[in-house]
Amino acid sequence: MQQGSFDSGILNFTNWIGNQVLIVLAGLIIAAGIYRYAKGHEADRYFYGGLAALLTSGFLRLAESMTQQASGANQYWTALLTLTNFVGNVVMPTFAAIEVVKLILGVGGVFERLNIGDDWARHLVAAVMSLMVSGMLRLFEHFVTA
Repeated sequence: MQQGSFDSGILNFTNWIGNQVLIVLAGLIIAAGIYRYAKGHEADRYFYGGLAALLTSGFLRLAESMTQQASGANQYWTALLTLTNFVGNVVMPTFAAIEVVKLILGVGGVFERLNIGDDWARHLVAAVMSLMVSGMLRLFEHFVTA
């Protein structure tokens, strides 16, 4: 039987939790939310729970990639660039997509019974600003690493 180090065991455990368990858990939580919504109950916390599971999976994968980076004096700079890459390439476009869905639903009249007033403009501005920040972070990252 081959023995590995404790660090590689923790890394493999984190990889398993982030890549498999949390993704499946997020799908089950969102499915439960859809079922509750179909029955006419409030389902917001299920959707937030599914989103939290997906975000936790992303952050675990971010931590995994940061531990595999170079060590020494460059480690903090590389960690900062990796975090910027994750925020620019994953978090902001995902948030923009969520805001576009809210925009489409708001323009379609789905939120008329839930909210007073038109929120579609706020969702449009939030989506555009998210994509602008994502693009700017990518541009800054390109100039810093070039």
